[in-house]
Amino acid sequence: MHRIDTSTAQKDKFGAGKNGFTRGNPQTGTPATDLDDDYFDMLQEELAGVVEATGIVLDKTKHNQLLTALKALFLSRQHPFADIKADGAAAIAEALANLGLKEAAKREVGTGAGQIPDMSAFTSGPGWVRFPNGTTIQYGSTGFAPGWNNQYVTLPRAFSSNNFRVATVWNDVGVPQGGATAQAAADIGLGANTKTTTQFGLWQGGPGGFNVDWIAVGES
Repeated sequence: MHRIDTSTAQKDKFGAGKNGFTRGNPQTGTPATDLDDDYFDMLQEELAGVVEATGIVLDKTKHNQLLTALKALFLSRQHPFADIKADGAAAIAEALANLGLKEAAKREVGTGAGQIPDMSAFTSGPGWVRFPNGTTIQYGSTGFAPGWNNQYVTLPRAFSSNNFRVATVWNDVGVPQGGATAQAAADIGLGANTKTTTQFGLWQGGPGGFNVDWIAVGES
């Protein structure tokens, strides 16, 4: 590209080396700026080059081809990224690759296969926590009064079936930690056929007077 450089150009009109045009002045004998083929060829090819760079074929009956080409070359500010979407799947994939986005950025939010759960998928309440896949952990404590061998525990949250697992441990042994003498804890386990979706039964084989911590894992 070049500025007008014919002999009648107005020298340095826009600064040193930046010629411009003049209409001339007959009273002073200043001629109007002459135009030559070099200048018009330059204008033609500069403008046509922008249009053809987008794959548009020049058409003398259309007067909006330059604007159409510029819209294709530059992203729209009215609807950001709509241009890329309109270009199709290949353009979208290339744009995502150029941004360096990995697979996690393309996932939907949810709890289905290939989805990423948000915090609303992790729920909890007093004595329980539930994960997005339905796995639920429940916990608590219960006690056996002296002379009691059986105790039912009501779950904080109902499981979806009685196919859950329970682990228990005595949480006291009758004396403070580090005491000289510890009372031996009795055997403890689940009562046969006592698990339902809302409770389970514990049995212990001693005189009672102990407390138990328990944890149950299943689905809900």
